[in-house]
Amino acid sequence: MHIKQFAVAFAATLTLAASANSANAAVLLTTSGSSANTVTDYSAQGAVSFDLDLANFNAAKLRFSIEEEDLLGPLTLNAIVRNLSGTALNQFHFRLNGISFAAPGSVTPTFGTLGELKHGENVASIAFASPEWAEFHFGNPLGMDGASNWLLDTRGLNAGDTFVISAEVPEPSTLALLLPTLCMAGLMATRRRKKG
Repeated sequence: MHIKQFAVAFAATLTLAASANSANAAVLLTTSGSSANTVTDYSAQGAVSFDLDLANFNAAKLRFSIEEEDLLGPLTLNAIVRNLSGTALNQFHFRLNGISFAAPGSVTPTFGTLGELKHGENVASIAFASPEWAEFHFGNPLGMDGASNWLLDTRGLNAGDTFVISAEVPEPSTLALLLPTLCMAGLMATRRRKKG
């Protein structure tokens, strides 16, 4: 008799565990980009959440799968982006493919200063007025007062659909790369004129 009760309890436990696992939602399927950059996924039902550690500024792509629970409303999105490169982070973009932004949220630098924040249906562009050397929060990953998560629009999507979030540091413009060289050439020319 006790074995029968144990078997029923064990079966019930397995059923609950299976239903809990199926409620993971917003499942991170793959990441691509530099192997030096790491992603830690904290996504849960109705929420896409991750940490991105940037050892270099190569783009990272995160591919997620939509689960049934994600379709109940907009998905929240938040991330902590850590700058481990030793190089100033002046700009950053999140690009979406297969899903779009429903509403913007907060961007909170740790040591830098937020300059300009632009967002459209499929991109959020962040420019820092003073560089970020440590990390910034996209959305509200730490649950701080006054900060808010970004929202992703799930309308028109079905369970099993996938979407990609690309996290990238834009290449500096050609002019920005040439400006220090042009300044040095100008200084050298001025010196030559003074000598001659």
